[in-house]
Amino acid sequence: MFVSLLMLLTMTAHAEEPGKFIMLRQNECAPFEGVLFDPVATAEVLNIKIYAKRECEITLSYELEKKDIEFQLERDKFNIRYDALVEEHRLLVDQKDLEITQLRESLLKQSPRNNWLWATAGAIVGATATYGAYRAFNDN
Repeated sequence: MFVSLLMLLTMTAHAEEPGKFIMLRQNECAPFEGVLFDPVATAEVLNIKIYAKRECEITLSYELEKKDIEFQLERDKFNIRYDALVEEHRLLVDQKDLEITQLRESLLKQSPRNNWLWATAGAIVGATATYGAYRAFNDN
């Protein structure tokens, strides 16, 4: 908005007739050589530095604000991405915890209740197989 106002004011200033100047030689209605400006041209010369400084400040302010907004937007996008990844990780961990719990419960339901019986039967079968192998290889 400020830039628009400034441009409007500069356009109004340029709508006037441009400043005039004339080159004088020595002894031509002046005691020395020089340049004679009318009031509009004098005002332009005196204000050009102020105008250029203000224009530079406005441009600089605009560009800095634009970069700040772009940076904030990029930062917000990274924060959104980070939050999405954290949420995805949390859901994955929750899913794996649930799966582990279900598998543990399933395994406990399928395990035989008479573990001592299975352990004894396994030991007897193992001892019998070992004795049988011993007899088979020692007979030769």
